[in-house]
Amino acid sequence: MALLDPFRRAKRQVGDDLRADPYLPYILLAALLLSSFWVWHRLPNFATRDERWRVVDPVEVLATVLDDPRLGSVSEGVGYWRTYGSAMYLSALALIPVLVVALATDALPAFADMGRHLDVGFWTHWLRTPGWMWTWGVLLVRLANVAMAVGCVYVVYRIGTTLRDRATGRLAAALLTVTWALLILAHEGGEDVPSLFFLLLSLYFAVRYVETGVDRLFYWGALFGGVSIAFKLSGGVSAVMLGVAHLQRARRSEAGFVRGALRPKFLATGVLIGVATIAAGYPSILFGAPTEFAGRLARAFGSKSQPHGWLVQPSWWWILRSYLHGVGLPLAVGLAGGALAALARVREDSLAADGLRMALVGVGVYLAVFSSWRYVRTHHLLPVAALLVVVLAIGLARLRDRRPAVGRAVVAVLLVTSAAYAGAGTLAYASQPRDQAVGYLQANAGADDTIETYTLDPQDAAVPHTDRVDARFGVSADTFEFRCPAFVVLNYHNSILYLAPDSWGKRAEVLSNDAVEAHVRALLNEDTYPYEIAGEYGREPRFLDGKGRAPMYQRLLRVSVRPRTMQYGDPQDMGVDQYTVVLRRTGPCQE
Repeated sequence: MALLDPFRRAKRQVGDDLRADPYLPYILLAALLLSSFWVWHRLPNFATRDERWRVVDPVEVLATVLDDPRLGSVSEGVGYWRTYGSAMYLSALALIPVLVVALATDALPAFADMGRHLDVGFWTHWLRTPGWMWTWGVLLVRLANVAMAVGCVYVVYRIGTTLRDRATGRLAAALLTVTWALLILAHEGGEDVPSLFFLLLSLYFAVRYVETGVDRLFYWGALFGGVSIAFKLSGGVSAVMLGVAHLQRARRSEAGFVRGALRPKFLATGVLIGVATIAAGYPSILFGAPTEFAGRLARAFGSKSQPHGWLVQPSWWWILRSYLHGVGLPLAVGLAGGALAALARVREDSLAADGLRMALVGVGVYLAVFSSWRYVRTHHLLPVAALLVVVLAIGLARLRDRRPAVGRAVVAVLLVTSAAYAGAGTLAYASQPRDQAVGYLQANAGADDTIETYTLDPQDAAVPHTDRVDARFGVSADTFEFRCPAFVVLNYHNSILYLAPDSWGKRAEVLSNDAVEAHVRALLNEDTYPYEIAGEYGREPRFLDGKGRAPMYQRLLRVSVRPRTMQYGDPQDMGVDQYTVVLRRTGPCQE
């Protein structure tokens, strides 16, 4: 029963907060609505490639065990592909209802086939699995992320309330609710939001430890920090913030700073708790697949130092672009201003200053690490945005106390503009270009109509989940008139980009091919084949109108005022990558 005491205390704390703060329920409700609006987008397809693998991870273990029912098969299943830490456990829990239905309907073989993919192509893997399994499997994993996102908002409320007062907690929670980066990742099954949730929990207990000096709170911080790392290695910043918390508490020790800091047994216990949690959180460690874990470390520390093949830019460009996209221009200015203002207050002797120091050190560590990477995406910067929200909320609360009129005006501007930015992006989930193209094909393609598209991965395509799809990686023009599909779907990345000049970018240079360019241009011009353009979806690339690239400042400004410019922050979704053209056959291909 003692094991349940922490959960009872947590439940009691949540209940007390909801009763004491009449605004908190509405903030959490807003976070829930924004995080879950149109959360079924793209189903039964995937938001990103990573989302597919997070859903498939636990099924790989199931499939391996079914193929060879013995204890050693568990470790073999964990090492089958890339297991991404505790995200596998979360996905396994979310997939239980799908497994139950599969068992009840004798569909277990099809469900297990989700975990057998190394010997088949992406398209075969996607199409042979029933659409309802992908739909409900991915949706349930996304909903788990939605719950974690709402949890992040609440934990930030607790941090702000503990550091200063409930007004500060409300402001921090409201700002995080309208932070677009959080809403993006709540709409995708992955490890970023769960890792952030436990990172924030670790920071909360670190703050409570500084406030009270109770060792147990430090240990809780170590535990949740370990869970954050088990979801995502970047959660290791939690250990740095706990270290700062320990030093700050030592400053208040009656025994003096040196004796308060030198507590070997205390620190060793915290380290042991964190390491044990990490070991248990990584299936590859817990179930004896060290090679897979070593590969995970190698990918984490090695791949980021290599430039991305599609967009080769310096790290500052990636950081700035992803930061502006993730929070929007007004909030980006506010967060930066709040951090600069906080630097003048870190010397103060108060709990709020202690919290500022921990958050700013965390931000500094993240940025120092990212500065050595050759590409940084929006999801990498999610913890930075959350920590800066805490810093900004403390600064704004202080401004409202000292200059009420100015403080209220600044808060109103930031909340309204950020809500508009995040709200516009969230509403756009209901009208994604690829989903619009799929909707057209579902409504107009007949039972025997072939749909031809050119992409290696269905995640990049805009086609229904049907065996009528003829997916060809690479545009093959020579035999097109003999195939004569009813519909052709041209996507930006593997079709339209052939029309870009070689100077457009690395990807355009790689795709340089005169024959393929002529085929795509003939389709779009509607003058060689009996096809007409049935629909264009998404923002048209500038090079189709003969325009060059926009200046750098315009591109950076656009990503901070148009929330759909860079979906998810992944390189494969840089705005125009959603551009899709659907062509419909109007007659026979041969006379």
